[in-house]
Amino acid sequence: MKTKFDLNDPIFKIAIKIHEDETELALNIEKNIQKAVIPIAFIPKTKAHQIKKRKPEQVGSGVLVKIKKHFFIFSATHVFNGFESETIYTGSPENNFIEPLTGERFTTGNKEEQIDMHDATVFHIKNNISQGLKKIAITFNDMDKSIVEDINIRPIFIATGFRNKDSNLSKNELTARISTYPSVEIPDYIQYGYKAETQLVISHENQILMDKKWKTSPIPRGMSGGAIIKAQGTSTHPFYRDKIRKEKKQLLSAIIIEHYKDNNDKLGHLVSTRINVHLGLILKYMPEIFRD
Repeated sequence: MKTKFDLNDPIFKIAIKIHEDETELALNIEKNIQKAVIPIAFIPKTKAHQIKKRKPEQVGSGVLVKIKKHFFIFSATHVFNGFESETIYTGSPENNFIEPLTGERFTTGNKEEQIDMHDATVFHIKNNISQGLKKIAITFNDMDKSIVEDINIRPIFIATGFRNKDSNLSKNELTARISTYPSVEIPDYIQYGYKAETQLVISHENQILMDKKWKTSPIPRGMSGGAIIKAQGTSTHPFYRDKIRKEKKQLLSAIIIEHYKDNNDKLGHLVSTRINVHLGLILKYMPEIFRD
């Protein structure tokens, strides 16, 4: 059981109340970004003596993006490694059917070798996609293009993706339940060894406070490639909440790449790569898309 904080401390009670109020506000904002998060499945590779598998298996998540007439999936490089082909099997949970997507992949690291610190992949979809997928894709205006966060605001962020245990693919049908974990950004990037300019790190401790009791946090396995969503219009800073209420909306801030549990002096956290890195990949390999 977690004993780090005194649950009866008046200051701690105030902090918890602010966090709970802002979290509730964040979770009630229109879910335009959350709807664009999709499960990613592949047909696993098999060894020479094994029977080839035909059923796709869900291995991660991604975010469906439309820029001009092109559709992309922002995800993590390690989600794509180790599979038979680069055909993605996915779908909108609302439509409940699977569709294959083919295309080309841009990545910050070598596709076959060690993954770099950003672990960023952009999948450029080449085939036609259903109207169901087209409808949920987000656009450039839905993106949080901040380089670093304003330390005075401390908004709520929502980690969003599809855990493996909550997804099932059978024949042509997809059954998946999206998971969301609201949290806040860690205060000290240097201590944790990350770069705030290209990475966004939020707390995901081994235990969380629910109904005044410490409970074990769920393991976000399968959420790699999912979204870190900024709940714009929220603030856990007691003196800034009333100043930033003008426009409440979801913005895509980053793509999840790794989860670490509590370890010595470092609390558990989710590491993500800011979407500026993904946009940089599109600029590098498809520069014409940003020209008027």
